[in-house]
Amino acid sequence: MSRMYQALLTEGILTKREKTLLLVGLFAARREEKQMLYFVKQAVEAGNTVAEVAELIASAIISRGIPTWLSGIEAISYAKQLSGDVQIVEEGGEVATFSSQQECIDYYQEEFDVLPKWIQYLVDYAPDVLLKYSNLRMTSLRDDVVSRLLKELLLYAINVCEAYEKGILIHKANALSLGGSAAVLEEVKALCIYAVGIQVIWNDEQDKA
Repeated sequence: MSRMYQALLTEGILTKREKTLLLVGLFAARREEKQMLYFVKQAVEAGNTVAEVAELIASAIISRGIPTWLSGIEAISYAKQLSGDVQIVEEGGEVATFSSQQECIDYYQEEFDVLPKWIQYLVDYAPDVLLKYSNLRMTSLRDDVVSRLLKELLLYAINVCEAYEKGILIHKANALSLGGSAAVLEEVKALCIYAVGIQVIWNDEQDKA
């Protein structure tokens, strides 16, 4: 495990700091707490703050729900313990929110060019959910102490590990639009191989197109 771990966290396009943080988020989303806590220590030692650990984990709620947070609070508690719990989290700027269905629709049309079916069906059949989900998504994925790009890479990794094609396509496209590259995605897939095994190589079939 030691050799694999050292190779995994070699500085590349993504830094060791970013890779360890992604692994904390990935294992939190997968509710594999032993592995998650192992990488919390590595993440803190690499320079990540409690606020960064908490924010990255929170971003995965939109994809895998509140169980991610219930596992993640153990990571946050451990990060606080390791850092001496002396960090002060500064208030971020005002977060834009949606107040109407049309604002949500405009946002998704800008994000995806064409309104996705999964959003259109929320518009048609669950408009209240559309508004609440959109505000959660906007808040979770904004650039703050953790960049939106790193959050999209986490969501890409979660979906690659689970071989969920629709999620892979959405978050790969988002990551690329934010300045990510094919090489960055390959580094993320290497983390996924560490997490769930060699089948990851075939989970993102788009690379073979």
